[in-house]
Amino acid sequence: MAKVINVVILDDEKNILDSLERLFFKEDFGIFTTTDHKEAMRILEKEQIKLVMSDQRMPDITGVEFLTQVKKQFPDVVRILVTGHTDIKSAEDAINFGGVYRFINKPWNGEDLKGAVRQAIAHYDLVIENRRLFDSTKTKNEELEILNRKLKSMYDVQKDFSSTVSHELRTPLASIKSTVDLVLSGAPGPLSEDQVKFLNKTKNNVDRLNRLINDILDLTKMESGKTQLNIVFNDISIVLNEVVETQSFVAKEKGLYLNCEIEQELPNIPFDIDKMHQVLNNLISNAIKFTESGGVTVSCINLKKSNSIELRVKDTGPGIRVEDIDKLFQKFQQIGESIKHSGGTGLGLAICKEIVQRHGGKIWVESEEGKGSSFCFILPIQERRKE
Repeated sequence: MAKVINVVILDDEKNILDSLERLFFKEDFGIFTTTDHKEAMRILEKEQIKLVMSDQRMPDITGVEFLTQVKKQFPDVVRILVTGHTDIKSAEDAINFGGVYRFINKPWNGEDLKGAVRQAIAHYDLVIENRRLFDSTKTKNEELEILNRKLKSMYDVQKDFSSTVSHELRTPLASIKSTVDLVLSGAPGPLSEDQVKFLNKTKNNVDRLNRLINDILDLTKMESGKTQLNIVFNDISIVLNEVVETQSFVAKEKGLYLNCEIEQELPNIPFDIDKMHQVLNNLISNAIKFTESGGVTVSCINLKKSNSIELRVKDTGPGIRVEDIDKLFQKFQQIGESIKHSGGTGLGLAICKEIVQRHGGKIWVESEEGKGSSFCFILPIQERRKE
């Protein structure tokens, strides 16, 4: 089976070309030798040439001139200049115009020459493979960019749809709730115990649907950037005490403690008061909801090294399985014990995450199954909100 010609050698001495053919006879690649530079160019056009080796001293063209032509027409082909004379000017021209891979002086050592040719071919293969990988990566990136634009467009449509549907549902739901309340009031006539029971269940589901709609609208507005945060420097401890005071009645009804531990002399920090009320109310009410004994401790400390404030809501509830932790802040996710508690929308923690991140902060959970959970978030002392 004929070898694929990968190497072209140009020299004006036929005996040298014959010796080179013998030298490379056992190599995996084929070589083509010639004394005519025009014939060498024709082979370059026809074969898959990776390396051209040319003698500098030729009768009708110098090696530098020939390699310069090769560089112009076949820039990927590796070029080696062979010279039997110390010629600094030729070396400079070879570098500046011929773009040679390396120089080889006559007389050469056969094994050294074979090693140089193998390295040159390996260099060619590496350059071509790198280009293939680059082009492949570029193509993949372009495909991903197109896909990202399509996904963004689909996501925008989904957000618009969610917002529109949610708004449209509010009116009929308000009408249903008003009608149920009217019937429950006894105005149309007396109700049996079962009727009251079923109507109350209907009312609870209408209320839950209203909460879901409000959460969808809230999250959609924030994700689309339509919600403008009213961030001002304020005392976070005031908001924390207000929320704890409100939630303490719920905790007391369940027989739970609700402690608040706030570090003294906290600096004022930039935050949206209403949104921070929303985050803290959600985290504390969740902690109370999923805790059956013990209680909840809310703490706030100054992390001076990271120039931030950390708020932590720690409960003595059932904890969270390791495999469920990553799902917590995703939309419409209710896991473990949360599924047993009715009334949740699966959006509360996603909304908390969005609010905290919009403030330039970070939210996370620390939990061990059977040993309670701590929902934590940090807020920067210096404003760095994300719009």
